[in-house]
Amino acid sequence: MKLKVNKNLILQKMDNKLVGFDVDKSLLYTFNETAEFIFNKVKLGWEEEKIVLTLAKKYEVTLPTVKKDVKALIKDMIKNKIFYTTLSK
Repeated sequence: MKLKVNKNLILQKMDNKLVGFDVDKSLLYTFNETAEFIFNKVKLGWEEEKIVLTLAKKYEVTLPTVKKDVKALIKDMIKNKIFYTTLSK
């Protein structure tokens, strides 16, 4: 499963935070530092496992904890149509 960013999302940095506006839903999303990191890495095509390993090392957190949190955030971003899934790699 490959993740892609919703093209109807307008992104901007405001006060050192990434903010996304969903044009279709008229919703505003604010990303904290970790969510912004995950968002940017998915946008660059990083696999989930690489994101997990990088965050675990950066924050010195156990792999199971990071994996659970990354999966939950990505699932939430898919639910909110920030990301959508494709079958191709």
